[in-house]
Amino acid sequence: MEEEEECEYESETESLRSEERRQKRRVEMGKEAVGGGGGGGNGDGGGEEAAGEAGRPDREILVKMDSQVLDCTICFEPLRPPIYQCEVGHAVCHVCRGKLGNTCPICCRGIGFSRCFALEDVVDTVKVPCANTNYGCKQFIIYYQKEKHEKTCLHAPCFCPEDGCSFKGSTGSLLLHFVTEHKWSPTYFHYDKAQWISIPRHCQFTLLVGEEDLSMFLVVNTFVHVGNALTMISIRPHEASRSCYSSEISVHDGESYKGRYVLQMDPHVGGSSLHDRAQLGRFFLMVPPELVDESTDELTINIRIEKIQCDVHH
Repeated sequence: MEEEEECEYESETESLRSEERRQKRRVEMGKEAVGGGGGGGNGDGGGEEAAGEAGRPDREILVKMDSQVLDCTICFEPLRPPIYQCEVGHAVCHVCRGKLGNTCPICCRGIGFSRCFALEDVVDTVKVPCANTNYGCKQFIIYYQKEKHEKTCLHAPCFCPEDGCSFKGSTGSLLLHFVTEHKWSPTYFHYDKAQWISIPRHCQFTLLVGEEDLSMFLVVNTFVHVGNALTMISIRPHEASRSCYSSEISVHDGESYKGRYVLQMDPHVGGSSLHDRAQLGRFFLMVPPELVDESTDELTINIRIEKIQCDVHH
């Protein structure tokens, strides 16, 4: 919930910044219109303009339009301020403008480029729904920020790793899917506290759910000829997240507690939406066959998951 509130706050902050940019452009546009002057006069005209804007009610309209008109005619990326145009009106982004000479690549006329303040106002106000609307995201994002938002949207879908299952949905709906459709029995745990769990030797997935925040983790059990390879995955829409974790998995001889003992520590539990199914991670624990309880054909392992400070470079 805290991450969702932060996301909404960032969206509101960006809207305020866009409005500040529009106000600044109005000032710049006025200066250009009078050749950089505009300091004289008794100020009556400015007062009338301000009064007119103050009396104009805020209105939002719902429209359909071809998104190509909001893209650069050179690189086809979404236009964002500053935007430049030739005298004919062909608009280009500031990146492409820096690569061009004084010739418009569209009309091939030897002319310069000037700022297109009107189009800048348009692209700063056009908002579109997130692609994850069906999964719970209710935000409308400025068009040129849509891709950036969706790369970190908390409502992006996660996928079921079971073979032959095509389900995808929010983490909440995925948890419900695991329980109702595949009859998984989640193991609930507390962070920073070790816990023993038993895993059937040939069971591919074991679901762990944090008591505090209902975050989901998957213990992936890969059976190979030399034993069982165990790895931990954090189920979340994106690898980058405001929440990061480390994990420890250990196993020992269940009879004597003095026999073979193996420990695996993952300093950073990788996050995955499971779009490419569950993969064996860089860190995994190889459990030899002799540590499997022959009476139950189960692995008894000790797990510990901790919340850690996120490294911006991970």
